[in-house]
Amino acid sequence: MMKSKHLIIFAFIFTILAAGCMKSDDYLPEEEETKSMDDLIIPSGFSFKSTKEIDVEINMPAALNFIELRSRFDIYTKDPAEGGQLINSGSFDKDGNFNGTIKVPSMLSEIYISTIAGDANLSLYANGLKSGGVIIDFGDDYGYLPPDTIEPSALKSYSYHLNKLKASNEGVNIIGNGDFSNNDLGSVHYWTENISVDQKWYFTTYRSQMEWVAEDGNGMMKTPTTASGNNFVGGTMQLIEAAPGDVVTLSADIKSSGNNSRLYSWIYLIPLNSNGNALAYYNVTYYYPLSEWTRKTIAASMPNGTVSCKVLLWANDYTANSAVYFDNIVVTGPVTDADGDGVSDDDDDYPNDADRAFNIYYPNESTMGSFAFEDNWPGKGDYDFNDLVVDYQYKQVVNSSNELVDLQADFKFKASGATFLNGFGFQMGLEPTDIASVTGTSLLNGYINTLGNGSESGQDKGTIIVTDNVFNQIPNPGGGIGTNTSLSATYIDPVTLTINMSTTNPVSLSVVGTPPYNPFIIVNADRGREVHLSDQEPTSLANSQYFGTEHDDSNIANGKYYKTQNNLPWGIETPTPFDYPVEKAAIINAHLKFANWAESGGDTYSDWYQNLTGYRNSGNIFPIPN
Repeated sequence: MMKSKHLIIFAFIFTILAAGCMKSDDYLPEEEETKSMDDLIIPSGFSFKSTKEIDVEINMPAALNFIELRSRFDIYTKDPAEGGQLINSGSFDKDGNFNGTIKVPSMLSEIYISTIAGDANLSLYANGLKSGGVIIDFGDDYGYLPPDTIEPSALKSYSYHLNKLKASNEGVNIIGNGDFSNNDLGSVHYWTENISVDQKWYFTTYRSQMEWVAEDGNGMMKTPTTASGNNFVGGTMQLIEAAPGDVVTLSADIKSSGNNSRLYSWIYLIPLNSNGNALAYYNVTYYYPLSEWTRKTIAASMPNGTVSCKVLLWANDYTANSAVYFDNIVVTGPVTDADGDGVSDDDDDYPNDADRAFNIYYPNESTMGSFAFEDNWPGKGDYDFNDLVVDYQYKQVVNSSNELVDLQADFKFKASGATFLNGFGFQMGLEPTDIASVTGTSLLNGYINTLGNGSESGQDKGTIIVTDNVFNQIPNPGGGIGTNTSLSATYIDPVTLTINMSTTNPVSLSVVGTPPYNPFIIVNADRGREVHLSDQEPTSLANSQYFGTEHDDSNIANGKYYKTQNNLPWGIETPTPFDYPVEKAAIINAHLKFANWAESGGDTYSDWYQNLTGYRNSGNIFPIPN
């Protein structure tokens, strides 16, 4: 009896010590460790997408003429000054509008849009938005009346932050003394008076006068500090040369001090004719400027008859012991378009090629995403999602009409936990005849037939088989299953194949589709045995006799493809490089939030693949050697 008691005590102590030695991220709650993939209850319409498509509508101000100028917009994951990544670029139609679709990570909560007319930071969760679309009208912030007629009480409220123009888009500054480092300033009675093109700022004096001040050696303009009962209305201006059709952009930093409740500011572009008369008034307001510097931008096409343009900084200050400040004025003048495609050289990724204008990256310009497949279809696999793991990055090259001209796609093959000889490819929305050439593929095993352009023959849509046997890229090192999934086997460095495709004629992106298009694997050199991501259609060469057999529950009439009866997938995509499970470790026992994400239909833990506290059992994830 005493011996039993000692054994019980020893066992208890050993259990505590063993638990104490366990890493925190290796600890699995009992319900997560024992739960299998077959236990998951997944909504029928869920397609296991870690991305979402967002319809984007961008409308430019009436002040800009897009008959000749295409201009450019860029879309980032967030403010590029804060590390945002470029995910889309394009141009506007002749009416100054853009309508298109972008694909972004589901966990992304905002996008940042940069244009010639300013920038906007937009929430993707406004009014409960998780997918759908966003609309941005830059013209909402534009005015067309002179300073005399603008009433601060008539200003509209603004729901998003605009006009934080990034410096790389500002070009060569044609304004003089834009940083106000030189305290050599002229004066006029009122803003309508004539001044010369002399790189010099002129104060208005009819109701007091702005002041030049220096803070820590940095010169700037400010409204005079007024006493109670007094007020200031006026500004400072400079004249630049301009001609009809010129696109002039003005950007300025603005802030306030004191009580901003009755402080109002404007920046103006006022084109003049040969008699010095104003032809138009283009302005952006900044109501109640904050105490932190905020960038504001106005852009306008100069009308017929223009010979010069006034750059005017204007303010109404009705608050005692308060002030409006202006600094870092940048004005860019006529654009240069060497190739005549309507996109200025500064905005054009290909300034000397009229057939190409912008690069569009997916998932973004600097990182890759991943595909991960199970290859036992139509039978269920072990759900370790490492039978083929390939990282990807797409670069679409489009012209100034947002049509696809070239495609570069990098595929980094990093794991194949399989005994099958699997191939990999993808299908786009264009027709095979739209493809002029495809290079960079690895087709060595003799079961893929191609057209003269390098795309696969027998397809109704353009299909590119990247490799017909991934073991040609990452061969099995001997020992263990496949490559880079067994801890005891030698690690094989990933191999990247770069596919280059060109079109016979430019093709609309709405036809081509959005990357990563429709990726799939070909199982064990059986051309008809394709495995796609959930609810992605098979290609023309898929063998339909596999559907509905074993564990496959595809329902073509309902658009259900490549799912089991309880909606489990055979393939997944992540918009970042996937840290995949080791051999035979189910994904739910490696990525601990995957089950929550799947059972919620994507509503929770949309970032399940991230390396966050409590998200992983690191012992079940394959460690990549340094």
